[in-house]
Amino acid sequence: MKTIDFSLMVAELVKAEPQVAQILSGLGLENLVSPEALKVMGNIMTIPRAAAMKGLDLTQVVAAFEAQGFQVVNGAQAPQENLTCQMTGHFDMSMELPAGHPISLLRLENAGLEKVLDILQVECGADKETDAPRVIKALQEVNALRSHYAKKEELLMAQLYKYGVTGPSQVMWNEDDEIKKELGVLTRAVMEDADNVLLYRGRIAAVTSRARSMIAKEEKILFPLCLRFYTAEEWLLIYRDFGEMGMAFVENPPKWQEGEEWAAKELAKVREQDILAGRIQLPTGELTVKQLSAIFSLLPLDLTFIDAEEKLRFFINEGRVFPRPLAALGRDVAECHPPHIVPVVRNLVADFKAKKRTSLEVARYIMGKPILVKYMAVYDEAGEYMGTLEAVQDCSHILEKFAQR
Repeated sequence: MKTIDFSLMVAELVKAEPQVAQILSGLGLENLVSPEALKVMGNIMTIPRAAAMKGLDLTQVVAAFEAQGFQVVNGAQAPQENLTCQMTGHFDMSMELPAGHPISLLRLENAGLEKVLDILQVECGADKETDAPRVIKALQEVNALRSHYAKKEELLMAQLYKYGVTGPSQVMWNEDDEIKKELGVLTRAVMEDADNVLLYRGRIAAVTSRARSMIAKEEKILFPLCLRFYTAEEWLLIYRDFGEMGMAFVENPPKWQEGEEWAAKELAKVREQDILAGRIQLPTGELTVKQLSAIFSLLPLDLTFIDAEEKLRFFINEGRVFPRPLAALGRDVAECHPPHIVPVVRNLVADFKAKKRTSLEVARYIMGKPILVKYMAVYDEAGEYMGTLEAVQDCSHILEKFAQR
């Protein structure tokens, strides 16, 4: 007799025994065992929890597996408090979200994005003569999804790590990067030569399909997950960063009144803090915190500092090259990057700690702009590693000045 452990994740069970997927489908849980769902939900969902969310009696589920020759272990009903979505302070997924709520805004962006994707799908279809100027315009517009993905990644997906939910970040973040990279390549190609529209029509149709598939993943998997776990206060914190990171595909987005009032109160608290009038003594002089903050705001740079424990402790985002939400403060550096980049970041920090190198410069074009990124190790007077400073600068205006001369 085969044994099935109901305490294991669904994805693990299906990989070990494909028949599990057939049984779950027969119980009405086919949406959980589709290839797409297994990559995300399957890695964080057990059979008892899935049954509870579907409203199935667990004894019925156990009986279905036993009827197929399985011996079920750890098949007791999970405690109700671990299964409910109606936790105090959390949003009920069945309720209508207020206008301007972060998920409402992201859904508005998706609706706007789909309109642009519709144009590309029609124009790049096999049975239509392609309108090259229309495709070029739509491709330029669709690149605004970078803003949408940034909010999704920085404000939603990274926050899921706190709840032990890593599936969406591991799967979606990499796919987001692939979509953005392909869009960048195709956009540059068609802008250099309009005749490339016909040459790349198949690839444009393919990336359009991938972007549309990502919308479905967000709506069916990511958004419900976030609504399930995040508290009301966490949604307010997320909303606070939306304005800074900007909206895409939406004109005059609605305001979330509760979020606006909360953000205004929090800002007032910061301005009233006595420490802002305090002075910082430096080797070459002193500054008040207000003066230092004002100076930082004038720097045409994005600065990010992670401490010796690899936690993000400080940033300024005046250069506006990469979005950086306040919600990222205190996060592990690994939670601020796509999974495939994390080993690179870890290795660089390890080199800084071991003093194999003290800095690294990377110069590349991002969306047609010359961007210089410099990573610098920070040491104290005794030479002990204190952290890493990242400085990001858009060099467009610098190059323009030199070109004039």
